[in-house]
Amino acid sequence: MRTAVNNLQKTLFSILLYVSACSGLIADIAQSSRTAFYFAFDLTIIALALMSIAYVRAKLALVLVFIVGCIAFNLSYNGNDILYSLNGLREIITILCLAIYFNDVFSDENEELAAEYTELFKRFATVFLVAQLPVAAYQFSIHGPSDAVGGTYGNLGSGNMTLSVICQVFFLSHFTRSNTQRALLYVCLVPLFLNETKVSFILIPLLILFIHFQPRLKSIVGAALAAGVALFVFNSFFTTNIGVNFDNNLTGIFSKDFIEGYLFGDVYTYTDVPRFTKIILAWQLLAENTITFLFGFEYGIFRSTEVGDTSQFSQNMQWLMTGTRPYLFFLMIQGGMLLVVGFIWLMLQINRFFVENNNKFKTFLFLLFILVMFYNDALRSHNITIVYFFCVFYANSSVYNKHVEEFA
Repeated sequence: MRTAVNNLQKTLFSILLYVSACSGLIADIAQSSRTAFYFAFDLTIIALALMSIAYVRAKLALVLVFIVGCIAFNLSYNGNDILYSLNGLREIITILCLAIYFNDVFSDENEELAAEYTELFKRFATVFLVAQLPVAAYQFSIHGPSDAVGGTYGNLGSGNMTLSVICQVFFLSHFTRSNTQRALLYVCLVPLFLNETKVSFILIPLLILFIHFQPRLKSIVGAALAAGVALFVFNSFFTTNIGVNFDNNLTGIFSKDFIEGYLFGDVYTYTDVPRFTKIILAWQLLAENTITFLFGFEYGIFRSTEVGDTSQFSQNMQWLMTGTRPYLFFLMIQGGMLLVVGFIWLMLQINRFFVENNNKFKTFLFLLFILVMFYNDALRSHNITIVYFFCVFYANSSVYNKHVEEFA
């Protein structure tokens, strides 16, 4: 019985992984809504979790109960229609379900199953990275450097593609046997040069530094030089359509004036309220009431146009909710500071910080989580969330340790 369930889960996961990776592009070509895809992905993830829920560890269960309790308390007072709230909760529930599912797949007693999933993911990562090259190049030729260069994630998927490519390049780097293979792997970073995602100035050098770093002087020097070369190349070829021409991309983007405007600009100057300004405004709004500070305003405000009427609060706050949203802002507005605490606790739990020995991959992935909290809401995307959580659980598994020893 257990074998049959495992086979069913693996089949569903494989379909989910591939279809969610290209659904955005399919919807763009068909000029149709992505809602049907999202609903199907939600149901699949929930089904995978239900088949694994009996195997949840006690410590993980405690985190999940805490988050669910915070959500339930919010629903008890916000006064919105239950369908409206459930529609907004989908993006929270799917993350909890992925934690339940991967906790089962990568449990210590399932080492053989985890190895099978790792091989499955290796094939997917290879196909995904190769596919981004022609798709991103074509999008760039049509739209120029913009959010439209989202690869198979489609229009507005540039930030998600960047994070996904970074995760999968690091993942596959564990299986490269030669410098030629590693060089070919780095070619897969080319789409990040085309979509004007400015965070790539940080992510590409950091990625290469982490991949090559070893606690030996020769390796440290080599890793630093490789990261420096990557930064120089990216700086030379990076293009943007933000309406600002820099003599030097690196010094321009990291200049004091640009960073202040990009992250902290005032609400009257920018149509898209800057990232950190949104976080500050969310804190100020929440702090007006102890209950909202702890448990947030309402679930559904970011997806309120898809099901039923919008709430009055949603209508009043749409000017703040649209545009680029840091994940921290997304969590704060809906579930307050306790939801933020719950998600940080969840990430610490599944990444086994302070419990197991750290390694480069898990440390890098946790840094990515911190970056996403302040940069964008990539963890609302099904595929990037699947990719990220898979990598986190893999980096904390015995399968990872064996692969590191094998390819060392």
